[in-house]
Amino acid sequence: MTDQRDPEPAAIGPLDGADAPGAPGEGAEPGEPAVRGPFEVRGGPSRQPGPSPSAVAVSSVASATDVATHAVAETGPTAGTGSVDPEEHGAVRDSFAELAAIAAASDRAGGDPVGTDLAGSGLTGSGPAGADLTGADLGGADRGGTGPGFGLARQGDHALDVGDAAEPTLAPLLLHSLSDLREIWVPLIEASGARSVAEIGSESGVTTSLLVDLLRRGGGGRLVVVDPNPGVAPAAGGGLDVQVIRGYSPQALDDHAPTDAYLIDGDHNYATVRGELTAIADAVARFSRSYFPLVVLHDVGWPAGRRDQYYNPDRVPADARQPHSWDVGVEIDDPGVVRGGFRGMGAFAWALTEGGPGNGVRTAIEDFVAEHADLRFFTVAPIFGLGVIVDRRAPWARQIADLLTPWVSNRLLSRMERNRVDLYLHVLRLQDAAAAVARARQREWARLDDERSRLAAVELEHLHRIGQLEHELAELRRREAEDAERAVHGHRAAADADEPKLMQVARIAGSALRSRLSPTGQERLARVQTRIADTGTGRTALPALRRRPSASPRGGPNDPDGPPRG
Repeated sequence: MTDQRDPEPAAIGPLDGADAPGAPGEGAEPGEPAVRGPFEVRGGPSRQPGPSPSAVAVSSVASATDVATHAVAETGPTAGTGSVDPEEHGAVRDSFAELAAIAAASDRAGGDPVGTDLAGSGLTGSGPAGADLTGADLGGADRGGTGPGFGLARQGDHALDVGDAAEPTLAPLLLHSLSDLREIWVPLIEASGARSVAEIGSESGVTTSLLVDLLRRGGGGRLVVVDPNPGVAPAAGGGLDVQVIRGYSPQALDDHAPTDAYLIDGDHNYATVRGELTAIADAVARFSRSYFPLVVLHDVGWPAGRRDQYYNPDRVPADARQPHSWDVGVEIDDPGVVRGGFRGMGAFAWALTEGGPGNGVRTAIEDFVAEHADLRFFTVAPIFGLGVIVDRRAPWARQIADLLTPWVSNRLLSRMERNRVDLYLHVLRLQDAAAAVARARQREWARLDDERSRLAAVELEHLHRIGQLEHELAELRRREAEDAERAVHGHRAAADADEPKLMQVARIAGSALRSRLSPTGQERLARVQTRIADTGTGRTALPALRRRPSASPRGGPNDPDGPPRG
């Protein structure tokens, strides 16, 4: 919950206190990529890029209930603006009290509402915030209206009354469509007796289906749908004449025949809305109509009420186009732009500043109404603001005032709308924070993956090096074995090569030895050589000869060469 004070109404001359919330609506260009709308539930179905949700800085004036109470309390014929103190309640409450008082006095006197003069009433209304009023009576049988329990579901090319409980929705994160305000504008169109209605900007086609059903219930009529790519193109028949103009307004309204009522929810910028209202005024003058038709406009408050929103800036003349950006968002209490906030995510661009001349839907309406003395502009806050232009000369002016009484200048609805949009912006901030966390997590996972890949590469490099070293070690061992084997073979080869020399030396040594031996010694030597030869080991080492004692003199008892003993 939020605990915020309602903003004070801003004085704006003849339209004092007309601040009400609003937001962008339908009107994405054909061929634009289908992107998830900024207020769609994650994972839910998506609408075409369209309405811009946002909070609503609503001017907080006295409740309509109090206004009606003051007005009805006046029983004299002078009940009017004097019934409410302008110093206490402000110009908006004063003007609306006059309208309610005139309606109440007319009811008591049984007078004709057509004869009631609304001149000088200064009717301007300020609308609070939206609320789900299912179950409350807005129309009633006495008005021939359609109450909030009125629910529609499309069947074929029109809608059927099936009750709110069975009504399908697109599960938006935030209500944002003009069709969500049907409990307000459907009774207004019925009370005006309109048999021809023009819808500018059809979005998903739900509003078109509501209008088809409304006209057919009344016996038929003419429906004009202006949209480059209408969500629904209903078929004519059953007393209903349908004209679909596939194009962009206001150019698509050139030379059109005026209708009894208009629903405007197209592109949300000053140049477009001002051009649409001017085209309607031109058609009224061209066909000599006695009063201006009933006009219902969506998104007359924040963010598009005082700030242009562009789906295709190139369609707006350069001198009427505000500096803008596709990459920024807006916050309810910030006249500039922010990173984050409510943004189009590529579906639309925002003007870089809020307020000032030639900027915003509401500014366009106020400038147009200021040039036409008989027109009055009311605002109702729910779901980004609903604007209603009423011609005081119209025969249905009193009925419209009666129907608007519960909605206009309702402080409870203002607080609810402000809270609703604050919560939505908070949800956006939470989503942005969650997305930032998810991106940080993804970056961390990517870093960890890179680190793991790097470590795996290092490990593979180490394993490869280990394999190389093992191969080198095996090669060294093999070479050592080969060297050892070659050394053994080399020694043997050397021994074989030296054998003849050794034999020669042995023969020489043997000859020398025999020459020194006595005959007995020579016999003994011969016997030893024979024994060696018999063993077959010619290379066997000779047995060690016993040494003669060095001390024994030659010719001793052991000397073979010595003289025999006597």
